[in-house]
Amino acid sequence: MRTLTLGHWSFAPGLIPSLVGLVLIVLFARLGVWQLQRADEVRTRQAAIAAQGQLPPIDLNRTAAAGDDLGPLLWRPATAHGAWDAQRQVLLDNQTVDGRVGYFVFTPLRLDACACALMVNRGWIDAGPDRSTLPEIRVASTAAALRGILAPLPPAGIGVRPDVERLPNSDALRVQRLDFDTLPTAPGVRLLPLILQLAPEASDGYRRTWHRPDLRADRHVAYAVQWFIFALLTAGLYLRLNLKRL
Repeated sequence: MRTLTLGHWSFAPGLIPSLVGLVLIVLFARLGVWQLQRADEVRTRQAAIAAQGQLPPIDLNRTAAAGDDLGPLLWRPATAHGAWDAQRQVLLDNQTVDGRVGYFVFTPLRLDACACALMVNRGWIDAGPDRSTLPEIRVASTAAALRGILAPLPPAGIGVRPDVERLPNSDALRVQRLDFDTLPTAPGVRLLPLILQLAPEASDGYRRTWHRPDLRADRHVAYAVQWFIFALLTAGLYLRLNLKRL
C-alpha cells in the first residue's frame, strides 16, 4: 500500500495487516451490536414476564377442561381446585436453600371435573443427614383450593444422573431431574404441561420463596462494551504499528 505522509508522521500499512485489522474491527463491532440487540430482546421478555404477573388469576379447572393451550399462561397467577394424589409425590433432589441441600416437594393435584392432574411445587424441605430416609411428607386428605404462579419445570440440581429412586416405607419418588413424560400419573389422567408454584401464604406446604427469572439484560450490555473495547484496541494497535515519526 502507498505511504502517506502527515507532517512529521508517515503511515505505511501493509495490505495483509490492513485487511486483518479491518476484519477484526468490523467483527468486534458487529458482536457488540449483536449483544445490544440481545439486551433489547431480554428486556422485552422480562417485561412480558412482569406483565403476566399483573394479570388476574386464570381458573385452571376451566382452562384444562376446555383443552386450551397453557403455554401462553407461563408466569401468570392461577387457581386450581381438586384432590391431592398423595401416592404419587416426587422429591426433586439436590435443591439448595441458604447453603443447605434439600428437596422440592411436588404433589399432583387431581383437578375437579377434568381427567387431568397438575403438578404442584409445594416448596423446599431439608434433606436431613440420612439419605437412606426421606423426610416425612405430609399432605392434607381434604379437597384443596390452591393459588399460585404457573411456571416451567425447575432445572436439575447438583446431580446430573437420571436416577429415580423409590425408598422403602415411602410412596414418594426421589429424582435428580423432572420430565413431564416420566412423572407418575394415575391411569387415564393427563398431566398438564406446567407446574403451579404454590403461593407462599398457603398452609399445605413447605418453605416457599419464589422468584421470577431475572434474564439480566445488563450482562449483555457488559458483553457489548467489551466487544467495542476490543474494536477500539485493535484500531489503536493498528495505528500504533503503522504510524511512524519521520
